[in-house]
Amino acid sequence: MSDKGQIPRTMSNRYVGAPVPFARTSAFTPCIDFLDTIGTPTDQLLRQARIPAGLLDDPEALVPLFPIYRFMELAARQAHLEDLGVLIAEQTSAFDLGAYGVALRGASTVYQYLQTGIRLIGTLSSGTKFWLNTEGNIIRVNQYLIGPTGIGRCIADIYTLVLTINMLRRFVGPAWSPGEVRLMVGDEALLGDWEVLGNASLITGQDHSSFTIAHSLMKNPVLGGGARTATNKNNSQSGDFSMPVDFVTSIEQLVVSLLADGYPGIHVAAESANMSSRTLQRRLAEAGVTYTGLVTANRIKLARDWLTESDMPITEIAVTLGYTDVSNFARAFRRETGISPHAFRFKVTPS
Repeated sequence: MSDKGQIPRTMSNRYVGAPVPFARTSAFTPCIDFLDTIGTPTDQLLRQARIPAGLLDDPEALVPLFPIYRFMELAARQAHLEDLGVLIAEQTSAFDLGAYGVALRGASTVYQYLQTGIRLIGTLSSGTKFWLNTEGNIIRVNQYLIGPTGIGRCIADIYTLVLTINMLRRFVGPAWSPGEVRLMVGDEALLGDWEVLGNASLITGQDHSSFTIAHSLMKNPVLGGGARTATNKNNSQSGDFSMPVDFVTSIEQLVVSLLADGYPGIHVAAESANMSSRTLQRRLAEAGVTYTGLVTANRIKLARDWLTESDMPITEIAVTLGYTDVSNFARAFRRETGISPHAFRFKVTPS
């Protein structure tokens, strides 16, 4: 718990610059689910935001955070819903947010619930920070979402804020309202009629959002919680809950995410990282690597994995990885491994 009123910062000195932020699919799918119920063309919006739809199959898959912001803005405009963040939050339980939600279920009191969220939020979204301040007999719950100013980030901020407040209402009573709510600049225009904040006093134009809750409520039990095993829906196909901790590793992860839609040109990766192509090239060069090299290495790694662990036809592997034809894939694979894809599969597959 932080009592110094400062936004925690993620530090990394392995490579130049901070990593590109990611969020788990499970943090994002409530938005998809809500939009599907009202007939919004989510597949079209995913393509516009450059989010491969295939990532949604795994609740713990990593999705670049800035394209999520872009998707939320596009969806709000498409559906004419300025209060999209509120609407999503009102139909979401934090207990359903993948492995993160399962961990929250293990809390027995409000204080444990908040502390679990603070400790593990980085495993759900590397671009989100939670922390607490003690102000006399009240606790201030703070949140900060990294990223450029814009409607999408504000929608995500409101979604996060309202979801937290609504979860606390489950534990302390449906009539409860925060004593005070401070809204990140821009949020005030995207809250609809503001009724979701109840009788809270409001302060707008802040650099991050927060709300207060009485210290005396920290011992309230967490209703509907209790340790429980994750369902199949919440089980990750990878079982790896780590986040990229440096810039190069985050670009590698970005490439892997984008490869689900074929070869990702550097302009696509740069847009997803919220920077220019030139800046991306420069920052990679400062770390001693090239974008082309990262794409090639990760294409071959995925190919090796699929050749080893699946019966996917070699032609399908080539197409999935964005090669124009199977012969180009075979040449690239042989150049990197010294062996053809067919020979590699024959070598590693038990007879």
